[in-house]
Amino acid sequence: MRDTEPEVNERGHYPVCEAARRLGCERHTLWRYANHLNIQPRMNRINHRRFFTGHELLRIWRAAM
Repeated sequence: MRDTEPEVNERGHYPVCEAARRLGCERHTLWRYANHLNIQPRMNRINHRRFFTGHELLRIWRAAM
């Protein structure tokens, strides 16, 4: 996990791989934190891929620190 707060737009949408890269962790670590905090990723209606919002990423980062 990064030491500094990730630079994300709170209203932005980040696919799982990009979200993990922004937080500086692996995808499975991101899922572990999301499950621990009861954060459900949202589903893209067009391609049916899951994503996290920037607000949720900041919430995960703050809980980890």
